[in-house]
Amino acid sequence: MCNMLSARQPGTVSATGKRVTHRCYSRRQFIASTLAIAGSILIPVTAQCAEIRELGGTVFVNRKRADLSTPIQPGDSVVASHNGNITFTVGDDGFMLRPGTALKLERDNSLLLTGLRLLTGGLLSVFGRGMQKKIITSTATIGIRGTGLYLNVEPVRTYFCTCYGVTSLTAGGEQHPITATHHEAHYIDFGENGVMSMQATSVIDHTDDELRQLEAFFGRKPAFDS
Repeated sequence: MCNMLSARQPGTVSATGKRVTHRCYSRRQFIASTLAIAGSILIPVTAQCAEIRELGGTVFVNRKRADLSTPIQPGDSVVASHNGNITFTVGDDGFMLRPGTALKLERDNSLLLTGLRLLTGGLLSVFGRGMQKKIITSTATIGIRGTGLYLNVEPVRTYFCTCYGVTSLTAGGEQHPITATHHEAHYIDFGENGVMSMQATSVIDHTDDELRQLEAFFGRKPAFDS
């Protein structure tokens, strides 16, 4: 069993190796504070606050072994080994990686998170109601905003659950909008002729309590608890 470590407060590591704590603001909170203080002065936001919340087993960020003080930001790659798992937040979005998962955080020129590229493994995510983002896998692209979802990329098929909210699934040249209040799960595969098929299935490998945990980092609740 992996030993779970919990980050009780955000922080960075100074040049002397000491951990320096700081308060972590979301992009929306930072903009609001800036406008309130500066009045008519507009300061551009060029980064998003990121924090590792839980870490167990072996996890790599940009191919280097991670600990609770390791910074994660848009543009980075995160890989949980067969015995590793990690929970982290970026801006208003939260992520839980299962063992054996490889993820790339996509960004735009202003260093803001624009989406995720899930190469393999399982990912539970919750997203704030800010700009629309997308998750890309080898077989499908999912557009999301203010949504909770779970994805598991397998060699021959993909498991996809819209836990709540609205997603837009694009695969095999077809687009499928999905609206859910409490879990709409499907398997996505392709036949020998390349035609995509979607089969409704049950909820696996993620729980309502995990969604509550992720949303609680932002003072939110899942839609099914509203």
